[in-house]
Amino acid sequence: MSTPSLEARPEIQELAAELQIQVAAMQEKLHTLLRGGDGLKVVLPELHDDATGRIDAQKIADYMGVPLKRLAEGLHLNYKATHRNPASEAHQSSLKPVKRSVEILHDFFHKPATVRAWLNSPNPDLDGHTALEMILANKSDAVLRILENAAAGVPV
Repeated sequence: MSTPSLEARPEIQELAAELQIQVAAMQEKLHTLLRGGDGLKVVLPELHDDATGRIDAQKIADYMGVPLKRLAEGLHLNYKATHRNPASEAHQSSLKPVKRSVEILHDFFHKPATVRAWLNSPNPDLDGHTALEMILANKSDAVLRILENAAAGVPV
């Protein structure tokens, strides 16, 4: 029994065309959001320290569902120092790509639980590793590159 070709099924071609239009519209909306088209804003301000405004490692760890010790060690930060001062200025360069990755995922999924599910799902673009494994192996730049390309509509 053979299956009809796509040419013989115009309803599928119409649906595919509609989906392509919707994807293009969503990509444009995402580009606008990422460029700050609605004015300046801080995405996920709850991940920042209230007093300093810096990224807070404890809040990032909580959002991602991992212990602070595991995040600190994965990013090659001193755990005791991170525990004492999770928004330390010295930690910001290590936390920035992690925070940016979480921001992009938040823009895609809107729910922390879905973000965590994505972080814990094997990814073929990461050789079958999860994004969380890569972040905790101090390879957050690889995760960020994949997410930024996805947000820009660039194939990996």
